[in-house]
Order: sequence, then C-alpha cells, then structure tokens
Amino acid sequence: MKLQNILLNSKEYQPYFLPVKYPGLSGKDPWSVEIVKVKVCPGFWKFRFYLPSFPVVSVWGGNKWGEAKMQVDLNKLKTFYILAGTKSYTRCGDKMCLTQSAVSHAIKKLETDLGFDLVDRQVRQFRLTREGEFLYRRCAGIFNRIEDTLDGLVAGKELPVSINLGAPVEFGSSVLIKGMTPFFLDHPHIHIDFMLAPQLLDPLLMDELDIIVDCVPHVHDDLVSIPLLREEYAVIASPAYVREKNIGAVPDLKLCNLLSFDRELTWWKNFINGLEEASDFGFEKITRISNVRGIINAALESLGVGFVPRYTVLKELEKGLLLELFPETGVLNDQINIYLKKRNFEKQVFKDLINHIKSLKLN
Repeated sequence: MKLQNILLNSKEYQPYFLPVKYPGLSGKDPWSVEIVKVKVCPGFWKFRFYLPSFPVVSVWGGNKWGEAKMQVDLNKLKTFYILAGTKSYTRCGDKMCLTQSAVSHAIKKLETDLGFDLVDRQVRQFRLTREGEFLYRRCAGIFNRIEDTLDGLVAGKELPVSINLGAPVEFGSSVLIKGMTPFFLDHPHIHIDFMLAPQLLDPLLMDELDIIVDCVPHVHDDLVSIPLLREEYAVIASPAYVREKNIGAVPDLKLCNLLSFDRELTWWKNFINGLEEASDFGFEKITRISNVRGIINAALESLGVGFVPRYTVLKELEKGLLLELFPETGVLNDQINIYLKKRNFEKQVFKDLINHIKSLKLN
C-alpha cells in the first residue's frame, strides 16, 4: 500500500489529519487519514496511520516531504504466500525448510506488522480472511516479478537450472524418461527431477511441480495448456486366453476376467462409451490392478483382458505376445496436454523443454 505526497510534519507531535486519495479507488472522495507520531529518533520518525479498512499500519519517514511506506519483512511475506498456496502449515514448512511453529510465528508477526488478520482462525479448515485473499492475489504478481527479474539477470548465461516435471507413471517411464537424453546433451545446465504419479494438478498449483504432462483435462486461471497428442487405447489379451475363452465379439467379454484400475470400470470408460447401444451386456469378473504395466503383465500371463494405452504394448503386439481385440470398435481417445504456470510459459528454458517433449514419438 502506498500513499502519495503525505506531509510528514517533523514539528507536529500531536495526532493530525491529512486528506489523501487512496490508490485503486479512483473517483472516490479523498479520505481523512489520521497520522500519529509514535517514535522519534535523530532524523528518523515512526508514524502510524489509520484507514477505515486497514486499522493500523506502520509508516517510516525521514524527510519533511515523502511517501508513506508499509514496513513488511519480505521473508515473512513469502512465507504467507507459500502458506496461502499450500493451505497447510506443514507443507509450507517443508517447502521453506521451516518448522510448523516457525511458519505460524512468521504469519502472526506479519499480521501484527500489518495490523489485521490474514488467516481466519475461527474455522477448522484453513481459510484466509478478506484481507488475506487480497494480499495473496497481489503477492502472486510481486513474487512473479521478482522471479522474472532474477531470470532476466542471468538470461543467456546458462546458469544451473532445476525443473520438476510430472507425468503419469507409464507415460513418464515409457516415453519421457527414455527420450530425455538428447535434451540433456543439448542443455547440460538443466537438471530435471521426475515425479511419476496419477494425481498431478495439486502439486503443480502448489509449485511442487513446474510442468506436467497429463491426459486428465485441467482448467485453471493460472495455467497454460498446450496440446501434445491423442492417446489411443487398445483392448488386449494373450493368444492363449483368446482361445480359452473363444473371444470373437464384444459380448464374449461377459465371460472374461477384465483387468482394471477399479471395480467400477471407470478405467474402461473410453471403451464402454464407444460401444453401440445394441452391445448391452454386463461385466461380471473384474481384477483390480493399479498400474498399466501390471495390467500388461497380467494379460501376458493369461489372467484376463486388459485395456491400456496402445503405445505401451506396441512391442508385445508386434511380437504376437498379445492380440489387440476389436480394433474396429470406435474406442474413444484421450487428449494428452502439457500444463504449466503462466509465469513460466514465456521462459526460454521451458520453451526448450516443451519443444523437446513435443518431438518425442510414442513408438
């Protein structure tokens, strides 16, 4: 908060009022702001001023004419910004290498310095106050500009850069990691840590990840989405299992054991939703396997029929170890996208990484 052209009268020791306009409220009448000198030392004075929405704010001044400036510890402000983003004192402490009590102390000290609460402690779940929400939104711009400034200082110097990249387990292990060697050879100053997991959005929003590749659609004001490719699926089984169950048409699956991430067959939705209405039958036997590679191995061992991204079984299909069932069926595909924060989108290091990921082939 900044108040322009406030007269700091060094000779006046009593509270007095000054009419000033509050920035951001254009068109409003000037407010009457009370400024009280609290502490005096040679050539330097501390004042407090009172606004209707912000009860007490400290102001420092040393000139007769000057700007009133709120004194805020940037480290504590950064702590608040991380806390508001993670919504957890524990996760905030982990990210900033602080104890939970140190985070709590920093937030309370910041609230004391500002003169109002930032965290609503009247509710059990973490929630910001109105002032806290306002400060959090503004902090995003502040720290983004600081980061952009630091990036500008080192632009073109190829200083060490660390990136956290997230992706689904199978795509990350079968495509991303296998295809990263050329990128590292061209960019030896870039280090990448990989997080392979099914849930990637929250870590990205909390800045635990810098960029993700995901087949789950995400819509968020802070994110940029870049189309990567269409993910095709295949129904698979071993030749022995096909012979044993005499599988020739889709309805024959009702006699088979389906390999799936879940018993509700949400994993199979792209296949089921692509069937014609006439293909109305139930699936009775289901084996849960929480990993694509596990489903593939189970199919190889003739334990049932699996449904997996087609690129994950290209070698097995080519060698005849697995058969693709019902290729003529209109199985729905997923869109794989790259997601990252808007503040990172224009940075050259992420542009280079995105271009490399887009060059990778599924086969």
